[in-house]
Formats: sequence, structure tokens, C-alpha cells
Amino acid sequence: MSFVSSCLESGFDIRVLDSLFVDHGPRLAHMRDAASFAKDIAGSFSLPAEDAQLLVRSALLHDIGYAPALRRFDYHPLDGALFLADQEEHPWVTEGVLRHSWAGRKSGLDPAVSEQYAQRQPLPDAAWLVRAVTVADWRAAGVGGRVSFARRFQDIATRNPHNPDKVRRAAIMVDEVRDGFLQWARDMATERRPLPWVFCDVDNTLIRPGDRLSVSNKAAVKAYVAAGGAFSLATGKHPLSIAPLALELGLETTQVAGNGSCLLDKNGITVLDELGDAADALRAALESRGLPIAIYRPLGIETGGMWPASLDEIFDRYGEIRPTRTPLPGEALKILCIVDGDDLRRERELRLLALELGVDCCRSDRHFLEFLPKRGNKGQAARTVMEQATWPVLHSLAVGDTENDEPLFALCGACAAVGNAGEWARRGADWTIGQCADNGAGGFLDRLRLGHGWAGLRSGLIF
Repeated sequence: MSFVSSCLESGFDIRVLDSLFVDHGPRLAHMRDAASFAKDIAGSFSLPAEDAQLLVRSALLHDIGYAPALRRFDYHPLDGALFLADQEEHPWVTEGVLRHSWAGRKSGLDPAVSEQYAQRQPLPDAAWLVRAVTVADWRAAGVGGRVSFARRFQDIATRNPHNPDKVRRAAIMVDEVRDGFLQWARDMATERRPLPWVFCDVDNTLIRPGDRLSVSNKAAVKAYVAAGGAFSLATGKHPLSIAPLALELGLETTQVAGNGSCLLDKNGITVLDELGDAADALRAALESRGLPIAIYRPLGIETGGMWPASLDEIFDRYGEIRPTRTPLPGEALKILCIVDGDDLRRERELRLLALELGVDCCRSDRHFLEFLPKRGNKGQAARTVMEQATWPVLHSLAVGDTENDEPLFALCGACAAVGNAGEWARRGADWTIGQCADNGAGGFLDRLRLGHGWAGLRSGLIF
């Protein structure tokens, strides 16, 4: 991935952007999240400062042509580029807007639009920027939010149920864009970090609940680390529960615990975020509904007042430390609630409660619904881990099985779901690998190691 430095001296006044999208907040959110991903591209590939600025700016402005006031040809890449050219925007930024996501190459364009493209020759020096803006576009959902490549396709398919041609084109394009990124990703490998950092869920991904860590998965993790890869557990479990597992695997990296609310390393537990005042309101609301809860704190797990002794056995089966019936000191990292995954009415009710209280809610298992602080997810935690290690954020892979892995899938360069994962997780993953019971995570690690990391990956691989 090569770049040519160029300076930004004039152009569109970014401060005007909000006024162009007063009634189109979701579109502006998508543009901002594309710019955020572009910033990670710039950092992960060590772009020169000027090129990084141009890339992020072009990603931020890539859909400016959707602003109603700018419509001329009713084709947003062209409308946006014409407007920016009139604003004396940097030509590379304008080029990124004009040609992002292969605009101008699509069939069925209005003849007037095609004529405009025919009059504008591509800028060879900006070709890398066009490709990078395209990647960023495909890692931000249409209404905002960072997503995986696969989830972006699902986003398009969901929003266009009556446009099968668009969905078909998106299915082809997501593979093309992903493969372009995977090709580039090889450039992130260095002698010090030849393989991506893998963040792997534990329950039903690395270990089947009720079983011990398999010999095969243990050997695969150790071999991957010995070959220069980094590996971290990324789990909803309490940090004290995963400490023995990290020791058994010989991991020297930082582990993600509590669904991202805290970290575990050789120095102990670091709290990243906590529920704060919402914890007491959540507890009262959940127990008023007769639901058993467990409150995760740095020193252990504290039960609510309706926790039957029989649930302790479920924690034992999942390798979680036993909860205590006595209050514990410290912040509430998360609250786990026992709610069957088939009770959709109850789940909708509780997700609305989380929204009202300003906290996140996710399902980590068919038995468990969890309430988390807004910044306490696996993706945010993994970013913190890599930034502390000065590791390129996109030089990473996620492996998981359920909804609580979604922020991790969205953060990392690419992601895989085990074959036993829920449908939502599988649809949001770039690959589906072997099942947990068949050591799928270990097999994926071996494939990465033997294939020299990114070099061995492409869309459509069968594991």
C-alpha cells in the first residue's frame, strides 16, 4: 500500500457540514463513522500526516452529495464531488468522493451521469485513497455505527428488502472490498508482529461450558504465540475466573473481561468503565420483575436477593467463580440477568429499560442478558489493549459466537464466528469456522499461523 504525500491548504468548510444534514442525522452519523474507521486505517498503515488528513477528510465527506441542497444529477458521488470542486477542495478528497465504492463503474447509470464521469479522468496518485475510502464506507453502517464487512452487507440487505438487484450487487462488492483490505493488511505485518492479534471469546468459542480447555485448542494457542502472534481472551467472565486459564495458556498479553468493562494483566484488574448510578436503578427494576441477577464487581460477583442456589451450578459449569450472598465493595462493572433467550417479550422490555437508563444491553448466552456501561464493551477494551501495546488496531482478528462479540467484530480488521454461533453472529462474521466442540478456534489459529496471517485469508474461505 503506497502513498504520495500532499498538503491540504483550502477547500470546504467542515463547520458547515451539520447544517447540510439537519434532517438527515443517520446519514451524517454514517459519514462520521466512516471517517473514524479511516483514521484507524491511517494509524494502522502508518500513513504520513498529510495523507492521513486527506483520507479522513475524504471519508468524512464521501456522502456529502446526499445533502438535499447539493443535488444536481441525483447521483450522490457526482453531486458531492461537483460541489467540493466548486469549493476548491483538494483534488484527492474530491476524487475519493467521486469514485468511492466504485461509483461511476456501476451499470444502469443515467446517460448524463455517465457523460460527467467520462469527462473526468481518474487521478492515479489518488487511487489508494479511493480504495481506502471505499473500505471505510464498508465498515460503517448506513445509519451510523462501526460494523464488520459482513454486517455492512446485512445492513444493506435489511434496508433494501424490495431491491434485490442492489442486494445482489452488494453481495459481490463486499467480497471485493474485503479482499482488497486483506491484500493491504499484509503490509501491517512486521518482524516484531508477523501475525494479527487474535481476541477470542471463551464460553462456546474456545471452551464448551462444562468441559476443560481441549488439548488441541491449548496447543494451537501456544503455537500461534510462539510464531509471533498475540492472543487475548475476550470474555464476559469475571477477571478472577479467567486468571487460571490465562496462566494455563501462558499468556503474557492483557485479557478482556467482564464483557469489556475491565482488563486483567500481570498487575491485576483495571476497571475501564462501570454502571455508576444506573446500577441501583437497574437492580431495583430487575428484581421488581422477579428476575435473578448477579452484580459483577472487581473483587467478585454479588447476587441479588432472588438468586436461587441452583444457579450456582450454572456458574460452576461455565467456569465462573461462585457468587457471594453478601455485599461486595467496589464499582458495579455489569449486571447479569437470567432471562431465557426464547422469552422475546421480556427481552424487548429489558432492552427498552436499558435504553431508558442509558446503559448497553446484550445477550452473552441463551441464559444470560447483560447490562453494561456505555463504554464497557469488548471492542472498546480491545482497542485499549492494542493502543497500550502500540499495536495497529486493524492488525487484529476477532473470534466469537454471540451478540456480545459484535463490538469486537466491528473493531478488528476481520472476524470469524464458530459454527455453533447464533445466526446473528454468523451473519456478522467474515468467516464461519469449525464448531467449539470440534476445536474450531484452534483450527482457525493453525490456519492463520501456517498461512502467514493475512496472506492466507480471502473472502469465501471454507474452514
